[in-house]
Amino acid sequence: MALPYSSSTAGQAREKEIRDTLRSVGASAVGFMVDDDADQIIAQFRLHGREVTIPVRVGAYAEAWFRENKKGPRTKEADHAAKGRKVAESAAWAIMADWIKAQAAMMTAGFLNTDTAFLPHIHLPDGRRVGDAITSTDGPLRLPPPEVKGGDA
Repeated sequence: MALPYSSSTAGQAREKEIRDTLRSVGASAVGFMVDDDADQIIAQFRLHGREVTIPVRVGAYAEAWFRENKKGPRTKEADHAAKGRKVAESAAWAIMADWIKAQAAMMTAGFLNTDTAFLPHIHLPDGRRVGDAITSTDGPLRLPPPEVKGGDA
């Protein structure tokens, strides 16, 4: 199976689509950031009184793309790296847009409420996201580590 989203081309142009989708379900203070230090794109917004931050690691997608697309003997390393980076950036924006659109559709259809739709990305009073709090090694929200079966996590 080909890596999903590897043929996406819109990239950062998906910002408007994401903003429109979020506003359609009542979000405000919608903004985006490209964090080169953390190698991620970030969507932040307020939805029904909740602060929400959704980071998507571009580098993680690039790593997957490089595993699937080995450099050929005639390809220059810099060209291969640039192509992988370009594909990863476009894919990251597309994945973020589609995930947010899916969450918004599930909210609109009544399948999920706001908290359930964006739970891992909602900020706690201490500023951490719920997803970060439940995967940390200390604290009352800690989840046990996932079971690994057959190499899947």
